[in-house]
Amino acid sequence: MNNTSLINCKGGFINYVYEMSMKLSLYIMRKLIKNAPNVNGGTMADVAFLLLIFFLVSSTIHNDYGISSTISKAFAVPDSVTIVQTNLLLNRYGELMLENNEVDFEDLSEEIASNFDKRKAIKNVLVLKTEREVEYSFFIQALSESKKAFKLFYNEIAMENFDSKFNQLSDSSKRIIQSYHPVVLAEDVVKL
Repeated sequence: MNNTSLINCKGGFINYVYEMSMKLSLYIMRKLIKNAPNVNGGTMADVAFLLLIFFLVSSTIHNDYGISSTISKAFAVPDSVTIVQTNLLLNRYGELMLENNEVDFEDLSEEIASNFDKRKAIKNVLVLKTEREVEYSFFIQALSESKKAFKLFYNEIAMENFDSKFNQLSDSSKRIIQSYHPVVLAEDVVKL
């Protein structure tokens, strides 16, 4: 025997051993996979769902509380429109001054509405000035009364022009009144 035939014989043997070891390992792997216990996927989904419900119930979602208010945009005043400003002053003791006249909360909405100018092409601006130390309840009450004053003012205009209350008018009639008699609320904090 020469050296090359010995190498071929050894190489063939090595290949044979390698192939047999691969077949044996595949056979063992198949047996292990067949005999492996199955995990029920349904119970895993149930556990995940229960965890989701737990975290949804136990977590808190913070809600911001406050007053829903629309801030008027800056606007260019045409020459044909005149601005009439009505000042309402609220101090820390809950005392109200409307255009330098003392007023009670009960009469506030009627007094504000009567101060608005009913002529066309007049923009009525109500400026609510408060001290920084004013109680929240006083501020809310003054804000509520001023919004009532807007409704009273628009009701008066609607009764004069359409013989009907403002909320009973059509949308187009409401827009006509609001365009001819615009009313804006402005807020300001002052030091007294």
